[in-house]
Amino acid sequence: MQNRVAPGAAACACDAAERGDSDAGYVVRVMQGVGEMAGQMSGAAVTWKTAPASVDFPSDRIDIWRVCLDSFESPEPDFSGILSPDEVARASRFHFENDRRRFVRCRIALRTLLGSYLDVPPAGIRFRYGSNGKPEIAGLQDSCGLRFNVSNSRGLALIAVSSGRAIGVDIEKVRPKVESLDIARRFFSAREIEALLALGENKRQEAFFACWTRKEAFLKSTGDGLTYPLSEFSVSVDPDGPAELWEVKGNPNAVTHWSLESVRQGAGYMGALAYEGPACRVEWLCRADCPLPDHIV
Repeated sequence: MQNRVAPGAAACACDAAERGDSDAGYVVRVMQGVGEMAGQMSGAAVTWKTAPASVDFPSDRIDIWRVCLDSFESPEPDFSGILSPDEVARASRFHFENDRRRFVRCRIALRTLLGSYLDVPPAGIRFRYGSNGKPEIAGLQDSCGLRFNVSNSRGLALIAVSSGRAIGVDIEKVRPKVESLDIARRFFSAREIEALLALGENKRQEAFFACWTRKEAFLKSTGDGLTYPLSEFSVSVDPDGPAELWEVKGNPNAVTHWSLESVRQGAGYMGALAYEGPACRVEWLCRADCPLPDHIV
């Protein structure tokens, strides 16, 4: 049976399997984390750099931003003048206060970051949403072709920003209670299941989440998640090996049209980046762990 699953299904399936806990989901965020971090899942060293005071337009690269949504020590900012009415309404619908707080911080951080690239005040950023729900920058603000994608899980988040190319990013908290093989047999391709089973049990849980984030990032980058049954495309599963798109059934050119990279966020997390085109320069950026910028508090 083909399992057609839209982007975001990974976290839902894993959380439901674990306990039914809720994540904020396909939301938006940016900007925290400390110093340097090494050890990308591909084995290549990655250095997270402290962000400069200003950023230039990412015309020849992809910027990956790291944010810790639970590290803010300042009072909750007044977001009524920053978020749009629909964002305020969405925030009010969260049942748990912690989820609402993370959502608000995500939206403010996203708007601040996009505004810095476009030289637009955070409150002035306008979004449109595709038929599949993927957000984009609307109207004349999109004249430069700025593209972004965001993912969060259990208080940590990633946002990818580039121009002129489709991108997708995903991060997941590795949860030991998730029945990974049961979920894999339901959603993954035969090739991925075989690769998972070939690994030792001590590595299999991380491999499951490495595989899932790579699949989810790919689906989010294409923007057409519903057209790709999860079992009909394959990615690499080894968390210590390179992130690769192995095959997309019915589309032999996909493996050369899309690129995958692993993102190691820290102990207990797996992440992945997918983007259109051949491998390109990626900047890994974070900001010192501190309150929200003064100009939006």
